[in-house]
Amino acid sequence: MADRLIIQDKPELVDPCILVGLKGWLNAGEVSTGSIDYLRLKLGARPFASIEPSGFYVYQIPSSAAEQTMRPLVKIKEGLVKRLDLPRNEFFFWKSGAASDLILFQGVEPNLDWPAYAQAIVDVARQFQAPRIYSLGGIFDQVPHTRQTRIMATVSHPRLKDELKTFARFTDYEGPSSFNTILLSVAREQGIEMAGISARTPLYIQDLNAKACYDLLKNVLTLAGLGIDLSDLRVAGEALVEMMDGAFRQNATALEQLKKLEEQFDAAMGEEPLQGPGEDYDKLLEEMRKLKREGRKPH
Repeated sequence: MADRLIIQDKPELVDPCILVGLKGWLNAGEVSTGSIDYLRLKLGARPFASIEPSGFYVYQIPSSAAEQTMRPLVKIKEGLVKRLDLPRNEFFFWKSGAASDLILFQGVEPNLDWPAYAQAIVDVARQFQAPRIYSLGGIFDQVPHTRQTRIMATVSHPRLKDELKTFARFTDYEGPSSFNTILLSVAREQGIEMAGISARTPLYIQDLNAKACYDLLKNVLTLAGLGIDLSDLRVAGEALVEMMDGAFRQNATALEQLKKLEEQFDAAMGEEPLQGPGEDYDKLLEEMRKLKREGRKPH
């Protein structure tokens, strides 16, 4: 792994926790990458390590979805290649001046060799004696933007459940795995605590969901003992909700479907989230698409 994990700097960090955000499967509403990007810019976190992309990606995957398009981006001017951008997988650090520092990892979920990519992240945790990793995610679900963000968690050790149970429900699932599960398994095998924490986000908000980012980060940072001011992110989330409310007021049919969704959400409190589309939710999505086609972008 030494040839793929590149350590450019070795800052002296105190009990750093690691927050992981990946572009890919668990990035609905850009919650995973958006949360890390927000913290990186707000804190002025400095890069110190990276994972080489070679061997982790299949560039020729055909797809109309941006998150699945893996071809490197290129800039060509007057026949000369000026820039070729491969997937970036970078670690950043921030010294809090308190009991715990922070490592941020922002990358692109690999197509190939998941265990090796996961091991690179765990190697950073081991080298810098990070006691815990939090992987942040977003999952589309039948949830309204008008309610508190529902958060789901998967943990490496049973003892972590006592800390997370105040704000998260624990995942019950059987089916194809995500990379997050591989990372959690590798961390657990090597004695590092990890929690995969994901926000359930409305499918009709495709862009950055600042509300979900705020709801997720305020809980994770509290767990990490980091008193970072998130007031600007909270305001951005409130602005998003206000904008969505205005969009729904423009469309009586969509507003009616939203109210039904709210009723279903409230009635299902304490139960597992429903991810399969229902007839009412399909109608709501169609009305939101209609707003976009008419040039009244709801988000």
